[in-house]
Amino acid sequence: MCSIKFSLGVIQTLVNQKLVKIKNTGAGFFVELEDAK
Repeated sequence: MCSIKFSLGVIQTLVNQKLVKIKNTGAGFFVELEDAK
């Protein structure tokens, strides 16, 4: 398990493009890649 830091701007762009999902794990946020359709 590794932790990768992104800027919030990059995360927001990916979310806007529906490329990733953000999950709040309670201890932080987990970024999951969306399945390619």
